[in-house]
Amino acid sequence: MLRHAVTLAFILLAGTALAGTVLPSGPFQGIELDTLSPEQREIITQASEDFERVLQGRKPKNAVFDEQAPLPADGGTLFYAGKGYRLTVIKSLSSFGNSGDGLQGYVYGPVLSFPKSFAPGNMSEVVSLRLYTNQQLQTLTGGE
Repeated sequence: MLRHAVTLAFILLAGTALAGTVLPSGPFQGIELDTLSPEQREIITQASEDFERVLQGRKPKNAVFDEQAPLPADGGTLFYAGKGYRLTVIKSLSSFGNSGDGLQGYVYGPVLSFPKSFAPGNMSEVVSLRLYTNQQLQTLTGGE
């Protein structure tokens, strides 16, 4: 009986080791990262974590506020610098439809930008933006 339990534990551990590095959420969710170097995996992992935090209305954990970036007069867009990526948190006053009775609020969400040396393909940005009413955005961000 003990021998069967040890064999089963070994099989489970071996299967876990073969599964590789796959992020559970974020813009790279479910994609095998083991073909990347450890440094590249760290960039993707940290960028993904910050991206998800912004989608949840929270501040990035890994990237730091970029004090050198100009602040646009659009309602609150902020710029952050991470290790190997830039994160822009779009928060832009927006309206759609007729003036006065159309849709009013903020376009909000993260924009991840990677240098061309890291992302040489057609797209070097990953974006998730949507319109929120003032109340929706306050609820999401906790009033920040």
